[in-house]
Amino acid sequence: MKLDNLINNLSGLFYRRKNDKNWTIEAISKGCFALTGYTREDFLNGTVTLAQMIIAKDFNSISKQLQKAIINKVLFNIEYQITHKNGTVRSFLEQGQGVYDTNGNLTALEGFIQDITKQKETERQLFEKEARNKALLEAMPDMLFIQDLEGNYLDCYAPQDEKLFVSPDKFIGKNMKEILPSHVFKIMRKAHSLAIKSGELQIEEFSVKTEAREDFFEARVVHLNTHGVLTIVRDVTERKIAEKQIIKNEAQIRVLLKTLPDVMIVYDKHGNHLELHAPENHQLVVPYDDHIGKNIDAILPKDVCTIIRQGFTNCELTKEIQTIEYSLQINNKLVHLESRIIQTDEGNFLTIIRDVTEKKDIEKSILENEERKRLALEVGEFGSWEWNLITDQIVRDAFQENLLDINNDTDTYQSFTNKVHPKDRTYVKSKVSEAIKTASTYTLEYRVIHNDKSVHWLHEKGKIFKNKTGKPVRIIGVTHDITAKKITKQKLKEDEEALRNYTEKLENKVKERTHELTSTVQKLIESNLSLEDQILITKSAENEREKNKYLLDNISQNFPKGFVAVFDSDFNTLLVEGEEVEELGFKGLAESKTLLDNFIGVPDNVKNKVKAHIIKTFKGEHCSFEISYQNRTFLVNTTPLYNAEKKIEQVLLVHNNITLQKTAESKILKSLKKEQELSELKSRFISMASHEFRTPLSAILSSAILIEKLNAPGKEEKRLKHVSKIRSNVKDLVIILNDFLSLSKLQEGKIIAQPSSFNFIDFSKSVIEEIQGIKKEGQDIYFNHQQPNITAFLDQKLLKHIIFNLLSNAIKYSEEHKPITFNIESTNQYLVIEIKDEGIGIPKEDLNNMFQRFYRANNTTNIQGTGLGLNIVKQYTELMGGTISFKSELNVGTTFWVEFPLNKK
Repeated sequence: MKLDNLINNLSGLFYRRKNDKNWTIEAISKGCFALTGYTREDFLNGTVTLAQMIIAKDFNSISKQLQKAIINKVLFNIEYQITHKNGTVRSFLEQGQGVYDTNGNLTALEGFIQDITKQKETERQLFEKEARNKALLEAMPDMLFIQDLEGNYLDCYAPQDEKLFVSPDKFIGKNMKEILPSHVFKIMRKAHSLAIKSGELQIEEFSVKTEAREDFFEARVVHLNTHGVLTIVRDVTERKIAEKQIIKNEAQIRVLLKTLPDVMIVYDKHGNHLELHAPENHQLVVPYDDHIGKNIDAILPKDVCTIIRQGFTNCELTKEIQTIEYSLQINNKLVHLESRIIQTDEGNFLTIIRDVTEKKDIEKSILENEERKRLALEVGEFGSWEWNLITDQIVRDAFQENLLDINNDTDTYQSFTNKVHPKDRTYVKSKVSEAIKTASTYTLEYRVIHNDKSVHWLHEKGKIFKNKTGKPVRIIGVTHDITAKKITKQKLKEDEEALRNYTEKLENKVKERTHELTSTVQKLIESNLSLEDQILITKSAENEREKNKYLLDNISQNFPKGFVAVFDSDFNTLLVEGEEVEELGFKGLAESKTLLDNFIGVPDNVKNKVKAHIIKTFKGEHCSFEISYQNRTFLVNTTPLYNAEKKIEQVLLVHNNITLQKTAESKILKSLKKEQELSELKSRFISMASHEFRTPLSAILSSAILIEKLNAPGKEEKRLKHVSKIRSNVKDLVIILNDFLSLSKLQEGKIIAQPSSFNFIDFSKSVIEEIQGIKKEGQDIYFNHQQPNITAFLDQKLLKHIIFNLLSNAIKYSEEHKPITFNIESTNQYLVIEIKDEGIGIPKEDLNNMFQRFYRANNTTNIQGTGLGLNIVKQYTELMGGTISFKSELNVGTTFWVEFPLNKK
């Protein structure tokens, strides 16, 4: 009994087992539990065996050692590692021997097992420490010597033996007087004495000459204790050579400074001038040279001083070169200067100043040209393209692709000509081929057929570029849609033709009637009729004139879709007739000869424009122009009216109402703009979707691969971690897809609010409970409300989406341990929801765009999101008659307010 107690209380285990593959236990002490985590019963009933616990890589080798000991009938000592029940790996030392019967046959194995895990860890740490110390010594470039107080060498270490005066094995036991050259010995003896006497570090330098070269050394001597001195010797030959080179370089630099075109000024940290280096006759030399020792505040303008001081501060903080720019009036001329600021080792600032006036003028000219080009393309709605004649590849911008209705990454000249109208194809190929042959710029107009079979007119201009050998290698050009212009031009041509025919008929009729009247009068004179006959003829002529006047009045009064007007040189109204005269309020203006300036309902700018063209017409010009007033647009054509002396006496203005035509043009332009916006939205959608899908899909793929590799027992926790990660990323994908689906339904008008009565307080608590799972560590949602119950009549599904999105945004854009506040206030008429966070906030430049589709703030590029959430929230809010607003401050936080009418039904 006492023996059992003694065995069971030992820090190890005793065993008796069979020599089989499972090491079946026949007897084992209670110490097995402390070593393996398994009880005696677990081993005795076969629940676990020692063989199962041994690490696979150790089992075969120790089995061989064991069997060899059994054959030789000797004691065995084996070391191996086992897996403890808690999953940790332990190191064991087993000592034992075989038990044999009287016939010498093995009946069992008995032994004692100890846990040597701590011992193994200590051995490993000692080994690593020795390895580190060895590596440290090998990495040191210095020679180390330990001597006693009399100068005898006790130990030494040198990475390069050839640096020693004798071989290392001859150092030990020798005195430095025997080893060192005499001049070195004197220096080192003095350093030893001072180190021993003062207890302070002594640093000495000496050199040793050989036939090949002279080597320089630095010795550091320190008193170790009452018995010895440590000397560390470093080869500083390269440093000495470098110092000589530095002196040489400094001389070269001084020569170089004299040849540099820049001015160099040294300031102290307060801005006082210390030194000046500049070429002779430089424009800055005189003003700066006069101020050596003075502060920049007394010399330079305040704004320039601020820029320079900020440069000093940034240079000191970043330890990097700072480049600043400023301008000065020198000799009555504005000079642009660029300064590069470098902090010296003494803490001063070296400033290299260069005149960049010419460079700035060139940059300004380039920027202005680029801006003019960009504005010209934007305003003119031009599409640009480039055709590589070597590879036959055509690169187009988005607007150009819309013009041709092409969406092909491998666009070629053949695919382009396939889009050209068959009737224009030969013409286009001929013009382009001729331009390539002659290497000249070309301009052409042609039609293209879109995929919906619609025909569009394009105006194209291209320029040929050649290589150094003169061979054309590429064409760069721009294209403009002139379909509306062509339609307008054709309509205008038709209207002008109709007006011309009408005017010609009118003039011919007038000439005919005038000729008849002149003939009649001539006949009267020639025939010398009697007075009675003359009266009759005169009456006849008057009647004819009245008929002509009646005809002209009818034509004028019934002028279709517009009106005609006649003015004299003083802008008095002589005639204003047509279908639209009464609607415009111009009735009766001709009877009173109303001045053009007194027309009511016509803006002053329109009056001035009409007057300018009347003046041109009185000079003999035929004018055509457009004017707009009273929600109508007119195309005005003017023609001079001559008297009998062939002098212009009056001006006829024919006004054609082209409002419908202009409306059609406006609709076409609006449709084109909508198509451009749709194209941009598609591009943003594709870019965002590809990015947002790729991140979770990559995480799912990597987790799936890791799960596949974690099939071994004991990896369940890691597998569950990766399965949870897959679930989380799948959930993120579902959220993104739900956003896309919601946006699609909103655009199609399929989402309709379906309100019902419910307790808003209980509803909000359920949403908060549901969102708890996505909170970051230390985040808390504080829910505040004054009333225990608030009855709301709203769509619960839409409202849940709104609150969930705003709370999840607050969680996502806030750091860990940051609070989130959810406040509810209500009156008899309104319900107000306030959600506040202390997150990253929204930059000022992004505030006005946060409710746009696919829009994300600039500081969220590394945070997952689609840019659709707030757009959908706003639309859902407005569907239920509510409003949404917010305020935000960068790095402080964001607060959203949602307000709904409290319809209690």
